[in-house]
Amino acid sequence: MTYANAFGITTAGMILMSFESPLIKMTHVSAQIFTFYFGLCMFISMNITLLLKYKRTIFALYKTQFLPILASGLCIALSNLFFILAIKHTSVASAVFILSTGPLISALIAFVFFKQKTPLRTFIAIFFVFIGLGIILFHDGALGNMKGNLYAFGCVFAFVSTLSILERNKEANRLACFGTGALMVSCFSFLTTSIVVPDAYSLTLIVGMGAFLTPLSRALIGIGTKILSSVEIALLTIIEPVLAPFWVWLLLGEAPHLNTLFGGAIIVLTLLIHSLKTHQAYQKS
Repeated sequence: MTYANAFGITTAGMILMSFESPLIKMTHVSAQIFTFYFGLCMFISMNITLLLKYKRTIFALYKTQFLPILASGLCIALSNLFFILAIKHTSVASAVFILSTGPLISALIAFVFFKQKTPLRTFIAIFFVFIGLGIILFHDGALGNMKGNLYAFGCVFAFVSTLSILERNKEANRLACFGTGALMVSCFSFLTTSIVVPDAYSLTLIVGMGAFLTPLSRALIGIGTKILSSVEIALLTIIEPVLAPFWVWLLLGEAPHLNTLFGGAIIVLTLLIHSLKTHQAYQKS
């Protein structure tokens, strides 16, 4: 596969992922009901793929990689649950802008707790990201949307933990990890709410997202990671916070507040500049 193909495939995956937020918003069910059916669909879809590829050795795969699959699955489950709760309890723009800070928050955690060497440009970027977050949170706090924003931060920390586990367990099968996380998040939802059958409209959206859109987007991004560097992947992740609010405005008429757009613009621009600077440093090394 060429670099151009990998770049195009990963970009397509990111664009598909940007549709997840509006689809969640468009359903008429609670976050827990959505999560239950979404997790089941994603679990079935990913394990059918694994079964077709590994056939009888699929059980051996789970057995030999049990601990990393279980640990990453738990973090994936929490990140999915918090993501859906965030979308249901605050504006999509606020949620995705907060979620986009994941790489920098990960760098901050690595510096504080693991004494990992961090370049000055990352600290400068973190400073401006927190300015953007402050503007968003100030406005959302006045509207009573802080609960949704806290869920978004929970998603960030769970996602960062997932990346940390997967980075230390490169042999762990990614489909098995995400499939396990999907099953676990369904179990969480089952234990915390009364499960009912959604209306046909909502169920169609949930099945479409859980069985096709999300697995396909993750598969495309996973293909790209075999060729592209982590810096280039981080640069492409900016696509989601840019497109998701646009899709929600186009499909649902939910126009982001000026404060949210201003704070989000600071975050996205900061991430873009930081990624470009990191890419330049990566090429020189």
